[in-house]
Amino acid sequence: MGFRSKLAAFAGRAARWGGETFMHRAAGNIPGAIALKIDPLVLTDLARQVDPVIVVSGTNGKTTTTNLIADCLATSGMPLVCNREGNNLQSGVVTALLVGPQPTRPQGSKASNEAGSPQESGENGAALAAGSVSGADAKVAEAASTATPIACFECDELYTKFVLPRVKPRYFMLLNLFRDQLDRFGEIDRIQDVIAEALLKTPETIFIYNGDDPLCAAIADRVSNRSFAFGIKGDLGLSADRVSDSRFCQKCGGVLEYEYVHYDKLGAYRCKECGWGRPELKFAAENVRATDEGFVFDIDGHEVRTGQTGVYMVYNVLAAYAASKMSFLVEYDGFQKSVLAYRPTNGRLQVFDFGERSVMTNLAKNPTGFNQNIRIVLQEQGRVLALFVNDNDPDGHDVSWFWDIDFENWAHIEGLKAFVGGSRANDMQVRLKYAGIKAQIVDNVAQVMEATCAEDGRAYIIANYTALPEVRRELEKLHAEWESTGNVPWSEQVSNSVQDSQSDKAQNIVQDSNINEVSKGNQVSKEGN
Repeated sequence: MGFRSKLAAFAGRAARWGGETFMHRAAGNIPGAIALKIDPLVLTDLARQVDPVIVVSGTNGKTTTTNLIADCLATSGMPLVCNREGNNLQSGVVTALLVGPQPTRPQGSKASNEAGSPQESGENGAALAAGSVSGADAKVAEAASTATPIACFECDELYTKFVLPRVKPRYFMLLNLFRDQLDRFGEIDRIQDVIAEALLKTPETIFIYNGDDPLCAAIADRVSNRSFAFGIKGDLGLSADRVSDSRFCQKCGGVLEYEYVHYDKLGAYRCKECGWGRPELKFAAENVRATDEGFVFDIDGHEVRTGQTGVYMVYNVLAAYAASKMSFLVEYDGFQKSVLAYRPTNGRLQVFDFGERSVMTNLAKNPTGFNQNIRIVLQEQGRVLALFVNDNDPDGHDVSWFWDIDFENWAHIEGLKAFVGGSRANDMQVRLKYAGIKAQIVDNVAQVMEATCAEDGRAYIIANYTALPEVRRELEKLHAEWESTGNVPWSEQVSNSVQDSQSDKAQNIVQDSNINEVSKGNQVSKEGN
């Protein structure tokens, strides 16, 4: 590293230390942003310290898949660098490199299993972190301490043009491409162009992509990189979404014909005009079936079990399997243990238990994401749901996409109790009204739980990008209080008049005289904008 890069790295690490010490905040993007301000090319120098590197991108599932891959790679016993919290801009990748390798490895690692039982592995992993191990594990620790770290980075689609040429990853994984934040991303073909350009600048990078997505497959046809596709073989018997991003041939513009569709535009497709279609799948999930805990599928003669519901989790786990297999660092046993041990902690499919009640949170930031959450609620027969939607800059300000979500599928749920919150609560309430769903406006999660205190079972809270951290923080606080006292905490935090006042507020907002039919299909303006 040159002097400028060293100075940039020092400043970034100092910023990280200051933020964590005095502001009690995680590193995030700020240390990396400071380092890049001093040396715009610092990422190139830092990336030379890790090998191999896997970069994960796509519209939906980046954070979950990146964490799954990182957990699997950690079973190798090698030091690992990863931006686990989803800081996926160039600055977030720089921050992860400044932070350096993670000090612990998960239970069930290949190295640990050689030394003893799974229980012993967990104990030895803790001992390794504490610096007090002996015997076989000491040899593993010594080898790991001198090994070049491996890395797995999540990357925003538009930032691949910066990250890929500077990191030069061995593998680049593209999960899917859906319409997302129209006022930021624009049309999908712009994203395709950016990713294709990034790959053309890194010809040695191996491209692993979702072959069930024609938009991803089209990129593979445009670049010279070695490419491998993953996907789901066989009809899952799922109904098609009402609105799909693109079902037109990427070669000739003809209409794609589908043998079956898993969701949105993902499935087995072929153009009857020119013959272009789904590529051969290098990694194929077969015999996919649902269980009470998640899904089970077969691949390469192995049975893989997931611990989370939702068809998109099959794709996420399949992508993690492809990365594990291609890296030659992970054996099947370590992979399966990592997948089953995976517990979301970032609000994605995260469950908070409150005795007889529980809350599941998940992210949805576009029609496809919402439609998959709708399916989860229907599959689990949920009756309490809340949608928190903001329109901050990271979310995008155009909310016309609300009208492309299949909320009508929820209208038939008997006894449904629906709530909306966030800065775009009014707009979402209007959309739900047209779907035949009466929703109550709330300010926070506690009000949802208070208004449904007589309900048992699980509540489902779906939030977009900036709303999800707020929801997660509140639930963590409520859960900590419940664990310490044993009492449900929300009743003390919400006045008895909340339900009536919120109901009156909702009724005033959704007066038919105030709803113009022209709103349907267009952006519903927020009061005060």
